[in-house]
Amino acid sequence: MKFTWLISFRQQVVATIAAHSNSVSVGLCQGFSAVLIPQMMAKGSALPITEDDASWMAALGVISNPLGALLAGILMEIFGRKATIKITSLPYFIGWIFIACATDIPMIYAGRFISGLAVGMATASYVYVAEISMPQHRGTLSAAGPIHVSFGVLVVYVMGFVAHWKMVAALCTICSVTSFFAICSVPESPPWLVGRGRVNDADKALRWFRETPSQVETELSELLNTVTKEKNNNFSDGENRSALSRFVNYLRPFQKPAAFKPFTILIIFFAFQEGSGIYIFLYYAVNVFQDAGSGLNEFVSSIIVGCLRLIMSVVGTILIKNFGRKTLAVASGLGMTVAMIPGGLYEYFYSHIPTAERPLLWVPLVCVLVHVCVSMVGFLQLPWIMNGELFPLNIRGVMGGLVAALANVLIFASVKTYPNLTHGIGMDGTLWFFAASSLLGAVFCQIFLPETQGKSLHEIEMTFNNKISIDKFKGEEAKPPSNIFTIENQILTLRTVPTITTGGEQSFNSDVTTCETDSNANRKRPGPLGCDEIALSS
Repeated sequence: MKFTWLISFRQQVVATIAAHSNSVSVGLCQGFSAVLIPQMMAKGSALPITEDDASWMAALGVISNPLGALLAGILMEIFGRKATIKITSLPYFIGWIFIACATDIPMIYAGRFISGLAVGMATASYVYVAEISMPQHRGTLSAAGPIHVSFGVLVVYVMGFVAHWKMVAALCTICSVTSFFAICSVPESPPWLVGRGRVNDADKALRWFRETPSQVETELSELLNTVTKEKNNNFSDGENRSALSRFVNYLRPFQKPAAFKPFTILIIFFAFQEGSGIYIFLYYAVNVFQDAGSGLNEFVSSIIVGCLRLIMSVVGTILIKNFGRKTLAVASGLGMTVAMIPGGLYEYFYSHIPTAERPLLWVPLVCVLVHVCVSMVGFLQLPWIMNGELFPLNIRGVMGGLVAALANVLIFASVKTYPNLTHGIGMDGTLWFFAASSLLGAVFCQIFLPETQGKSLHEIEMTFNNKISIDKFKGEEAKPPSNIFTIENQILTLRTVPTITTGGEQSFNSDVTTCETDSNANRKRPGPLGCDEIALSS
């Protein structure tokens, strides 16, 4: 039994690595501006730039992220999670080619914008991993995303220290090609397949991801029941509806608490995340150390930050397995607050002194390193992880894309305004602003952030809909469905049957019908509704 468990978990790990291979490219794109800008602003640069040009080079890698996130949300619903991840590799490749071949600044702008589209589409990887993972492994596997991103950041920092920015961009194309072929080797998300009526494909995918047939049957049954309830709701107004009523009915799931509650929580969480300065230290690593002073070479300091990001992202994966989301979020926010307050005090007292003459030059570096460390175990990774697990199945792709789009708008705002912020309130005021945002974010998470550790996606959805705690739902409602299916020699179909209640109202109930397969000819004998896929009709 232990051996089969290890095989099952290994399959989930393989799929996670394949899906998040695109996240390495996210890190390459996010860290590239810290390599590109200092090299282009250095004396003797073939393409010299101004400070305003530099801010646009950093921001253009973010400004297109919302478009990519919205596009990913649509593509995930139409073509599937796996297909969307494959498509993401294309804008990465094109963007890096533009930058590597750039002969003027507009070509660099174009490359940053195009690759930024792919960064926004990275939300598909988080949704895919959340859907293929067992509840007890979902936190750990979802946290693999920040590990891959941190690895990409470190790689691009190191390459930028030893190579010209054009060579760095050319080498980054390798990752986009590799990630395309990696995702081709794993199955599609079973929940998406069931939602499209492809039960046979979902069954095969679940057998690849899970260790025992009983787990496959239980999970498939739960998915089928979820889809049936959604279809029942869609049929509640009858089939002969106007286009307007169909559109209103389509919007109905977005108006439920299971949609707008997690949406509100995540957007506010992301706002505090950007206010805490996490992405400022990522996009402007070299410039921050130039402004604050650290006593070390700025590129070496950024590489140290990249190493710590990678190490702490691994630590975060271990912690998320053993601690709740809320605990990690609050601890991370408080830790960043503690890190930024002394940094602001140092800048307040010594910013007017030339860097070489300042005492305690190690203080700014230590403050930034502590901030990076504690951010990686909570504030940086948790909003992205929870974006893939809080929304219901039928709107997960669209809402996940919308939240990611708005989050990237906030990232763009923070990255673009950072130079103006430091000029307006100084480096000391900027660091204190980061501290205040981190503290307020910790308070918000303590009050409003739901705890989802070890809970199934269905349990999380029911929590928002029924206004009960997840733990209570776990104890009272999280029972295997009574209609457990055995898919050995039978193919299942679902049929919604209209019934008349005692009050004279029409309702729809689920009825399971089967059709047998011919084991010799490997052909299906059609049943009442056909056997190729789930039949959901009234």
